[in-house]
Amino acid sequence: MSILNTEEIYEKLNSCNKCGFCQSTCRVYKETLREFHCARGRVRMIKAVADKTLERSKFYEDVVNSCPLCLECAKACPSGVPTDQIILAARQDLAETRGLGFPKKMALKRVLANNAFRKLSFKSARMMKGLKVLNEFRGIDVAGMPVAEVAFLDTVDKLPKLENPKAKVAFFVGCMFNHSLVDTARNLVKVLHANNVEVIIPKDQQCCGTPQHVYGEIKTFDSLVKNNTEQFNKLDVDAIVTGCGSCGGTLKEYKDSNFASKVKDINEYLVDVLKVDLSSLQGLYGKVTYHDPCHLVRGQGITAQPRKLLKDLPGVEYVEMIRANSCCGAGGMFQGFYPEIAVPITKQKVDNIVKTGADTVVTSCPACANRIQGALNLTGNKQKVVHIVDILAKAYEKEQIMAVAK
Repeated sequence: MSILNTEEIYEKLNSCNKCGFCQSTCRVYKETLREFHCARGRVRMIKAVADKTLERSKFYEDVVNSCPLCLECAKACPSGVPTDQIILAARQDLAETRGLGFPKKMALKRVLANNAFRKLSFKSARMMKGLKVLNEFRGIDVAGMPVAEVAFLDTVDKLPKLENPKAKVAFFVGCMFNHSLVDTARNLVKVLHANNVEVIIPKDQQCCGTPQHVYGEIKTFDSLVKNNTEQFNKLDVDAIVTGCGSCGGTLKEYKDSNFASKVKDINEYLVDVLKVDLSSLQGLYGKVTYHDPCHLVRGQGITAQPRKLLKDLPGVEYVEMIRANSCCGAGGMFQGFYPEIAVPITKQKVDNIVKTGADTVVTSCPACANRIQGALNLTGNKQKVVHIVDILAKAYEKEQIMAVAK
């Protein structure tokens, strides 16, 4: 039996009252103005497949897969229709009935799920960055995307240790931090060390499973979950900290409650657990704005914490962005498969950034950071995009320098 015909999913398919309120929130619908690109249209088509009145055609597959899972419609729906859960079920059904297709199959089952293959793929990407034909690919700034020479997890043995820490956490690194934003991964550790928190980093941790989960590759997802829970559950730590909104959202949904209950986003950990005081730090930035990653603001409800950190940091002039919590157009592989939708979504984000007059854009997701920085680069804008821990690490470093100088 298809997962669409299970009692749980079929009941959710029938919960839509067809009000069309989702049209006002869906960024994809706003770009295409096609009914089947908003939640109401997608749910009706998925129900038709469940009722066997519609075939699983290529068109249907595109309708299901062209959702970036930004969660805006699910959070705004007056009837509480869990559109994201319905889309995930439809994708699992497609994976089981039609297969993933070669590109997704390679990415989800072979590359992202295997540490050695993933490392090789990033090394290959680094070697190919010099080819002019690959400077831009489907609206993605390939040439401008950082790719590390050495993966972060290969350097963790060289990280300093603390003598008398007040707390101990494990760091779930994630693929983008490990292979792209390595300096940001180091900065996350520096920020925790500055607050006297010991950081343990399991070298054999794997992808969190978000890509596999959102495209219905459940067998591979379950394998990744099993490995990660085994790696982290054997550690004596107070929390499992991550700096990626997508990783954190998925990790908190792991069925292993011992693992999931310990997962904290870095903003959440710094503000809600450590209750950090930044008032004594030396400010480093001027005008700053913030972009909310979808899986952080709507997936985890974390939006006040990063703003508190920025507003409490001396030297920062914080400016709120119009629709700061709207999707940036990344959506994992969505940006590569549907550039005709992703590019205008990102353009709107860039326009909103420019209107703030900010020099620096802060976010809490490496995928968002790369997407937005790439779009700014391609459009000739000079704003810099940094992760929240990048700005905090520099402030802590300056404080240490000033202390030595005194």
